[in-house]
Amino acid sequence: MKYTARHIQRFLEQGKIDPTLWKNHFPSLLPTQVPGCEECSEYKERICPGGKDPVECFLAMKPDGEPGENQKKKKRDPMLGLGARGHSARGTVLNRDQSKM
Repeated sequence: MKYTARHIQRFLEQGKIDPTLWKNHFPSLLPTQVPGCEECSEYKERICPGGKDPVECFLAMKPDGEPGENQKKKKRDPMLGLGARGHSARGTVLNRDQSKM
């Protein structure tokens, strides 16, 4: 697919392409320009073999999400006192302190 500057701008805003990584690979690129593989810093340093569309390259790279994003969310809010003790205290009766009676 032939990408335009609007496509690239939308991908940057949506977070599909990491803006800092994009700026590092294409430092002298204007926002109205669509880069070619020959303009990439990795291609110039001979790290990348080239021959690909740079936008598709960056779309294939997944930006790192937050570490808590993939974990399950807690079902109960500990600030409300629900589930604050966890699974270990479930179904147990707390004994009264006999020394203070």
